Amino acid sequence: MPRRSFNPDDALGGLFDPPASGTDPPEPAPAPAPLTPTALNTSVKELLERHLAGSVEVVGELSNLRRQGHWYFALKDETSVVSCVMWRSDAARVDLDPRDGDQVIATGRVSHWVPGGRTQFYVTSIRAQGLGTLEERFQALCRELKELGYFDPERKQRLPSFPRRIAVVTSATGAAIEDVRRTAATRLPSVDLLVVDVRVQGEDAAGQVAEAIRRLDRSADRLGIDAILVTRGGGSREDLWAFNERVVAEAAFACRTPLVAAIGHEVDTSVIELIADQRSSTPTQAAMHLVPDRGELVGQLEYQRERLGAVLRRRAELAVERVSRVPRELRQLMGSRLDRGRTRVAELDTRLKALRPSDRLARVGARLEAQSRRLRTALETRVQAARARVEAGSGRLGAVGPRSVLARGFTCTLDESGRVLRAAEDARPGDRITTVFEDGRLRSRVEAIGPDDDLDASPPDE
Repeated sequence: MPRRSFNPDDALGGLFDPPASGTDPPEPAPAPAPLTPTALNTSVKELLERHLAGSVEVVGELSNLRRQGHWYFALKDETSVVSCVMWRSDAARVDLDPRDGDQVIATGRVSHWVPGGRTQFYVTSIRAQGLGTLEERFQALCRELKELGYFDPERKQRLPSFPRRIAVVTSATGAAIEDVRRTAATRLPSVDLLVVDVRVQGEDAAGQVAEAIRRLDRSADRLGIDAILVTRGGGSREDLWAFNERVVAEAAFACRTPLVAAIGHEVDTSVIELIADQRSSTPTQAAMHLVPDRGELVGQLEYQRERLGAVLRRRAELAVERVSRVPRELRQLMGSRLDRGRTRVAELDTRLKALRPSDRLARVGARLEAQSRRLRTALETRVQAARARVEAGSGRLGAVGPRSVLARGFTCTLDESGRVLRAAEDARPGDRITTVFEDGRLRSRVEAIGPDDDLDASPPDE
């Protein structure tokens, strides 16, 4: 079917209607001014905070938890998700260790983050779903006592190995005391149980339990009490609450007598159990912790008897063996001592021989003889050397002596006093002189003293 062309006359009551005759068309209402994103987000924030003023609790499933100092997570149910943030200071006070998927109750305020345009739940506290007022009080007291050192393992005492008397703080009509009595009678009937009847639930229960602990601790030596057991049977959290009171915690902390606590069933935990020196899950187990088992003691005694017998037998065998070894060892000892004595005597004899006078004189004489031989040899050597030096000197002296000179034809002239005349000028005419030849002397008088010019002249012919 072909499409019709557009005809303005067909459009009635619309943009193309002609104006009514004699009337002006109405003026349109002014449009509101547009909002900025900041103004819009601020309005949303104000509306939310005005409508949801104060603290709000939201229960839901924890999802997408990110711990970055601050906690960022979401709470969701079957159809919706709420974006949440928890500041670092608030997160530090949370006792839980939440994980994705946990059902929790978050307390905080709802607001709208203007810069990001996001509605968020600002959480200030968080707890597991189902925690009531008692649980919160329990956790708060536990945190406080832990910081004060009430739960420190170092302060806990050891239980006595063989208690003579145990004070049991409980209801005298409850099932717990019957369990304790039955277990103690089965394990070791000689252990005495001193039952202190107190209320274990209700308004006065905490005060009675605390007072019983304090009095028993003060009178422990006088009453012969070696340990204190505080116990009761199972019940609800409200029924067991007396053992979570601070007055009971302080009495247990101050107690110097070993203290065992067994409150409720195995899954229950109370403050006094955390402070006590030993926590037991049931009254029966508490009695087993305190009262030694007779069968085990008999077994230990038998084991110790066998060990002692074995030790005594072994010592007897060793003694017999030592006695049998005595003669042989004595002979070996005496032989060893004799050998050492002989060696010592031989050493002393050698030293004595070395110190006898005859031997010393012989050694001294031998040394003197050797020294004499060496002295004679040295003297002979020195005399021969001196003789050779004298002969050599005599030969040299003879070669240069006066007689040798005279023998070669020279003469020596002396004056009247016997002084050698070394020059002609030493004499005067008329002096009497003596001329010494090799074979004699010639006396003469000086007639004249002349020069030595003709001394080298040839002698006159004969």
